[in-house]
Amino acid sequence: MKYTQKDICRLLNITRETLRFYEKEGIISPEVNPDNRYRFYDDYQMYLISECKRYQTNGFSIEEIRRMLTEDNLERYVGRIAVRQKEIARQAEKLFWANELMADYLQRLRMIPENLHRIEEKWLEDIIFVSQRQGKHLRLDEESIAISRKIMNQLQLTFMMAYCPDIAENTCEWGFGIRSWMADKGMDDIEGGREIVSGKVLTYVADAGSASEFDPSIAAPLIREAEKRGLKPDGRCILIQLVRIHEDDGIHRYFEVYLPVL
Repeated sequence: MKYTQKDICRLLNITRETLRFYEKEGIISPEVNPDNRYRFYDDYQMYLISECKRYQTNGFSIEEIRRMLTEDNLERYVGRIAVRQKEIARQAEKLFWANELMADYLQRLRMIPENLHRIEEKWLEDIIFVSQRQGKHLRLDEESIAISRKIMNQLQLTFMMAYCPDIAENTCEWGFGIRSWMADKGMDDIEGGREIVSGKVLTYVADAGSASEFDPSIAAPLIREAEKRGLKPDGRCILIQLVRIHEDDGIHRYFEVYLPVL
């Protein structure tokens, strides 16, 4: 049976441009009417087109598809499918954990009005912190650039944060945080991070306004609350940026502020 371009496009839900692309790449060879240049496709051409579309949907390149359709024996074909299946599995796992983190992030955003300035005592989970700059100075050495490039490819699994290892000295570093349980979920190749171990903290959500640098006073309410509760601050401060938004009264930057206590 012969099919027109219109038939193929309707049956296989593809465009004429796609058909022309497959023909240009040598995947298909339709019969061409020499008088009007109309193209006709037989059942075998339809099979090739449908297979090509299926392979493209599963992420194979046009060069891989050409080899699968014209060169591969069973062993090579099985090998290609096995490799692609593993790639899809890795992508699926990454999307699963990205969805888990997105759900957690959404809940944190919704709780901003309730948690704003409300101090709580919690247990902070382990965080792997990757520093990108100290104060206003961006690190531009080869190691930091390599780390930055890797992080940019994994932004779904990270969050922006600041770490002040000594509030009194006001020594603040800005960078990215990774929950330690995510370290084997797509971020295991990120080097240069240091672990901020879990522990008891006082925390609240603060609005830092339009400020772009760390202000030690942001931890002052937590220090005062620690004294009231008979807790001893260990001198560090951890800020996780939730969101930077624009309201009628100006810019608001909301942070979860954590003060480790002993």
